[in-house]
Amino acid sequence: MDYNFFILTVNSSSIIILMVLAIILLTATRFRGENGYAAAIIVLPNVPVYLYNMSRMLGWHDFSLFMLPVCFSANTLLMPLLWLFAKKNFDPSFRLRPLDLLHLLPGLVCLVLCLSLSPEEQLASIQYETTGEDSLLGDVNTSIVFLQMVGYFTVIFRFLHRKKKLINDTVSDAEWVQKEWIIVFEYLFAGLFVVVMVCYAIWPRTDAWLIQILNVVAMFYLVYNTIAHPVMPIVQQVSEPIQEKEVTIEPEASVLPSMSDEQMKEVCDTASRYMEESKAYLRPDISLALFAKEVNIPQRTLSRSINGCLGYNFFEFVNRMRIEEAKRRLRELSASGYSIDGIYTECGFRSRSTFYMVFKKITGKTPAAWLEEG
Repeated sequence: MDYNFFILTVNSSSIIILMVLAIILLTATRFRGENGYAAAIIVLPNVPVYLYNMSRMLGWHDFSLFMLPVCFSANTLLMPLLWLFAKKNFDPSFRLRPLDLLHLLPGLVCLVLCLSLSPEEQLASIQYETTGEDSLLGDVNTSIVFLQMVGYFTVIFRFLHRKKKLINDTVSDAEWVQKEWIIVFEYLFAGLFVVVMVCYAIWPRTDAWLIQILNVVAMFYLVYNTIAHPVMPIVQQVSEPIQEKEVTIEPEASVLPSMSDEQMKEVCDTASRYMEESKAYLRPDISLALFAKEVNIPQRTLSRSINGCLGYNFFEFVNRMRIEEAKRRLRELSASGYSIDGIYTECGFRSRSTFYMVFKKITGKTPAAWLEEG
């Protein structure tokens, strides 16, 4: 198969497949939810690149000249969009600010570089790229994207790790886990980038077709995720919002006095006794801040004692009690008239999917399987 025909086929097919999958995805989600944003992240920065590749292979020089600055600028949008996507979903206080426009600076640089060339120089660059080699302009664009990839993914994964730890330690409900697919989505793109960069270093001609195939793979993942997890609850902002200052890792060991095992056990016993007697675990909005205030124990002391004495965080501390309550209600299922699907709201969970996920994580079985064996 002729190389130009192969590039043309891959790019045109990718556009069709991406658009069809995007329509299916947006229709399934009724144009709402994170899946729609994720689809836009895949489609918007990449379709201009595909059109540019097609036009230069077909010899449509006028259209290629038009698409050249658009393509090279769009190339730099993917990483900022992934970062803003992570911020939007895991930071309840996030709002777009004028300062966020700085994320567009690399795209503006590429745009200025392209427009600084005369049409003849641009055309020479395009024709040179049809040989499978990158022009100087292409090398600059690739370098910018590579630096973005390293910088943005470092920031993204540090941010996600920090948020995950904070929510685990302070929030009782597992709603955030409903967005774990977003973390997988970010890791998927990181993996795809590594594959692309390794292949590009070995054989630069892969950039005109490999990225397109991998983007289709990413879109298929989104469609699969939508079908497998049709309900995607938004991360709830608890009664007392989690502020970024709580995320800051302070020199805790030097600030807090050391605690003996007996002291931590006493705090845990107090917390467990109050939790069981008040049934605070049945409240979906219970958080470490609220609970610490109710038992009159400093948050850090309470969190430290639960981790040190029980070996898990506040998140699991509350959900274990909820699952014990669910087990009790499951045993009374036939007499009380409960349905399995109706139990989760009575046990403090916000959604059925969260209840099933936590139940299986703690017991190793689904509620129905546990009930049959019990």
